[in-house]
Amino acid sequence: MHIMSKTTSTSADLKALKLRIRAILPMAYHSCSEDVSPTSMGSAGLKYDKAGKVAWDQIWTSFCDLALAGGPPHRGKLLQPTAPVTAQADIEKCKEVACEIQRGILLSTELTSEAGPLPGWVTVPCNSSEMATWLHRAILAENVFVSRKDNAVVLPAGPNFSLPKEIKNVIVAIAKTCHYWLGHISPDEQLKAGKIMNDSELIIPPLEVDSTFQTTEYKVVANQSEVAMGEALGLKPYPCEDFGWVAFVCQDELMAAWFVRSAIAENILSRRENNILFLPVISSQEKRVIQILIRLTQIWNYLKEKEDA
Repeated sequence: MHIMSKTTSTSADLKALKLRIRAILPMAYHSCSEDVSPTSMGSAGLKYDKAGKVAWDQIWTSFCDLALAGGPPHRGKLLQPTAPVTAQADIEKCKEVACEIQRGILLSTELTSEAGPLPGWVTVPCNSSEMATWLHRAILAENVFVSRKDNAVVLPAGPNFSLPKEIKNVIVAIAKTCHYWLGHISPDEQLKAGKIMNDSELIIPPLEVDSTFQTTEYKVVANQSEVAMGEALGLKPYPCEDFGWVAFVCQDELMAAWFVRSAIAENILSRRENNILFLPVISSQEKRVIQILIRLTQIWNYLKEKEDA
């Protein structure tokens, strides 16, 4: 009787999770998100106009599946923001990088943006709070750092960014996600997504430059997060050098992609690098996050059992 009750409860949890996932994804994914390939097919090369500048509006005729939907992240590793001291040391280069990123964003999305608020950053005002909230999740899933401030997203523009790598990464990440948000999610669906994304506090990783943690304290909190999350997930930890994140080894890319999609639907920022799942270090909200991860693990195991039956 207890087993039957647990199975029924997990089935209900799966149904509720699917509704949340559907609410934040473009309609094209509503009936096929489980079939999205998590493996990268490579990226397009740069094209140049007659003036020798990158033709950011001519590079892509289509985009890979969203990492948010379980597709391949644009970057294999997280593109981190530049440390403030490094950005301040080369403000002119920061301006040059920001200017090219702004030009690329305008050409590829028709959105205007501005340098700042500090050297090493570009701010992109969005059409709505829902858009900024959604882009925050979707861009980070592509392994490009992003933060949200009111109705805008803030992207890195470090002085060490090169045109064919980091600058391109930033522009592709926002072009790809804007393509799906503006072109494949109707206004009504955007509002529905907003309700899901705002029904609980978003769990985000602490940012090193803003962190109130002392170094020793951070290591303790990160270790506690790793142990608690690992037990909830039933996964082995993976050495993580990215501040604010803990990492776990999934059995394959498909499993990691499923957990990324599901955790984000439950308002926990998440990303992956191949089959490695990354989740935020937590100090507060721990009980809520652990409960969610336990529930997601039960759902995943339930799905695998159904496949094997």
